Amino acid sequence: MVDLAYAFGLPPEKAVAYFQSKGYALGFKWQDVWEQAHARAFTVAGVMKLDVLQDIRGALDKALKDGTTLRDFNAQLTPLLQSKGWLGKGYLVDQDSGEIHGKKLDARRLETIFRTNTQSAYMAGRWKSLWEDREARPIWVYSTVGDNRVRPRHKVLHGITLLATDPFWRYYFPPNGWRCRCHVRALTYDQVTKQGLEVISSEGRLIEVEQASAPNGVKRKAMAFQTPSGARFVTDPGFGFNPGQAAFQPELDNYAAPVARQYVKGVLTGPEFGRWYQQLGTAVAERLAAGKSVTAIRQEVAVGQRYPVAILHQDDMARLGSSSQTVWLSDDTLAKQFANRQGQNVALGDYWRVQQVLEQPVLILAERDLHMKFIQRQGRWWVAVVKVTRDGAENWLQTFHPINERELERLKRGGKVIWERK
Repeated sequence: MVDLAYAFGLPPEKAVAYFQSKGYALGFKWQDVWEQAHARAFTVAGVMKLDVLQDIRGALDKALKDGTTLRDFNAQLTPLLQSKGWLGKGYLVDQDSGEIHGKKLDARRLETIFRTNTQSAYMAGRWKSLWEDREARPIWVYSTVGDNRVRPRHKVLHGITLLATDPFWRYYFPPNGWRCRCHVRALTYDQVTKQGLEVISSEGRLIEVEQASAPNGVKRKAMAFQTPSGARFVTDPGFGFNPGQAAFQPELDNYAAPVARQYVKGVLTGPEFGRWYQQLGTAVAERLAAGKSVTAIRQEVAVGQRYPVAILHQDDMARLGSSSQTVWLSDDTLAKQFANRQGQNVALGDYWRVQQVLEQPVLILAERDLHMKFIQRQGRWWVAVVKVTRDGAENWLQTFHPINERELERLKRGGKVIWERK
């Protein structure tokens, strides 16, 4: 039996931070909290009582911090569950009301909870470390443990070698199923050559399929990967996402607006944002020179990265119908900016203006559903378009560029003025 604390060494600070950043979600079936939601919320299928979730999470938190084993986890948690009637098999039913509080937990389920959560936390921390080191080691290799317990479906990915920025890792960074022990190695170009590895691309190999989330048979969309050998790989239901990529984003909605704006300023003036901007710009320029379409370019270079670029005022959140104050810039939108004539007039140092345009506009226009245009003058006129998702949970910068006086007048005529500085 694999001891994760031994296999992965002392738990990295990033893994602990990943696990501790989670909220809680209640779900009777594991399918009730799906994929990326697990990166944000801690849940145990069938446990519908918050105090029991807190007990389980507390034991997992201690296991990650102290690098303890499954036996230590069970020793801490078993007396608590036993005292509350949650240890064993079957359902926990309120004797007075008949209400079902959930499914009890036996030794096998406790082991699954321990291994799935610690593995996800370790691998999320691993992804963060590898991603931060991607300039030095830009090639990632999918690897299995290599023993006779490796499931055949996961074995087909062993040795698959791709760039760290390839969309493949958005879906298949481990774990890719219950008790998955796969991992990822990061290599330099020299190491790839010495080991005789072939770097491939996922372009044309990612296929959207329908997957039954057993045992209830409900069909959900999933992404399948066609390997060079012709085998097709799909993760276990609910595992088709990258927990590190989904989780390691700043929770700016939890900060007071002035503090969050300072954070955004630090991000936009920091080296990581600059590298991202330059690398994406170079990738787009190369593809434009090769005659590729904007749509094709966006599909090739966008891997799901995003950065916060502004914090909305509460009044503007209300106008948009948004529950979030954070405005995000995605790699897809930035790629579109680079490929667009207007966007090409925006330099790296101009992105700090987004916050000022949204914070102190002279004009706000609503031209279509879920979109607002903010306009402000800083030497020349700038326009920032923000779109809120239909559920009101996220705001995205759709475009940002300078305009002239004639374009300004055209925008006024074509859009509905919902606020103007007097």
